[in-house]
Amino acid sequence: MATFAVDSNRQAMVATGVVEPVMEWIETADGKRRPGDNQARQEGSGLPLWGVEVVYQSESWGRVSTESVKVTVPAQAMPAPSLFTPIQFNDLVASVRVDRRSGGLTTSWEAAAIAQMADAKKAAA
Repeated sequence: MATFAVDSNRQAMVATGVVEPVMEWIETADGKRRPGDNQARQEGSGLPLWGVEVVYQSESWGRVSTESVKVTVPAQAMPAPSLFTPIQFNDLVASVRVDRRSGGLTTSWEAAAIAQMADAKKAAA
């Protein structure tokens, strides 16, 4: 798996407002893996992990498209970004691997923290 640091100041991202707990993966009796019932926690800090959905523009072979991904971040409380507002992350990284089923590339995103976001509670007030 190749991992790349991403400058969150230069890669514009917009939060969709969707945030979900990241669940621990478990191995079933038949050897398959699936999400379990417990929320995953960051090693070391023990903070719960959250998947914050964002969209950004990507260009591949001269074709511009919009990508939607979840960035995994540790936080004690569930982040509450406002709908379709800019968001930035601290220590953002993208990890790329080959998907064994499709043969295509799969990218996973994670960050140490949310640097800046519009808070849904403040925006609603």
